Amino acid sequence: MFRLLRLIFVLGGLGAITWFGMTVRLGDRTLFEHVQAIWKTHESQDLLRGTKEKVSDLVDRASEKVVRGVAKNAPAQDKAHGESGDEESTKPPLEELPAKDRKALRGIIGHRLEKE
Repeated sequence: MFRLLRLIFVLGGLGAITWFGMTVRLGDRTLFEHVQAIWKTHESQDLLRGTKEKVSDLVDRASEKVVRGVAKNAPAQDKAHGESGDEESTKPPLEELPAKDRKALRGIIGHRLEKE
C-alpha cells in the first residue's frame, strides 16, 4: 500500500514539474525554453566538449589498466609477449588465509553458484 502511494506521489510530482516547465512563463520563456537556450550557448557546448575529452581519456586509461591486468593474469598471453610465467607463480601470496576462512569462502562461493 505504501509503495503504491509513494509511486502516485512521485508520478504526480514529475507531472507537476513537467507541467510547470512547459507552461509557466518565467519572463519571456518557460523553464524548459530557458534550459534549451542555455544549452545552446557557446560556453555550455565548450563545457560538453571538455567533459567528453576528459571522460574519453579516463576510459582509455581504465581500458589500458584492464587489458594489462588481464594480460598479467593470463599465462598464455604472458608467454606470447616473451615474459616468463614462472616468475609470477613463485611469488608468495600477499596474504595468508587460515584454513577455516578458506573453507568458509568456498562454502559461500559454492552456495552462490548453486543459486545461479
